[in-house]
Amino acid sequence: MGDRKELDEAAKLWRFGPEAWKSYFNVRDPKTIQQRADAEVPLEKVIEGWPVGTDPEVHVKVLSDLVNSGATGVHIHSGQQDQRKVIDFYGKEVLPSLQAHVGNRVLHP
Repeated sequence: MGDRKELDEAAKLWRFGPEAWKSYFNVRDPKTIQQRADAEVPLEKVIEGWPVGTDPEVHVKVLSDLVNSGATGVHIHSGQQDQRKVIDFYGKEVLPSLQAHVGNRVLHP
């Protein structure tokens, strides 16, 4: 993701994320979740844990930290429109570097 506008647009779609397992877990109506998240969660809180940018090492650092902390499964999601670009970036630049950092502890698809 390049510019702030794109980042904010992606964050709006995932605004519920920071509170998903705390405040919204037992809320059954997705519209209610969205309304509450829009009112309660600032975009900065959504974005604060996201690795952002085209520097593979930024992404490798976050993933390495997860693997080193004992994570046994990590799901990669990007809020940007061009998902093929994300897949190519991770396949060509992030995952090979991650493998070099954490060796065989990387989960395989």
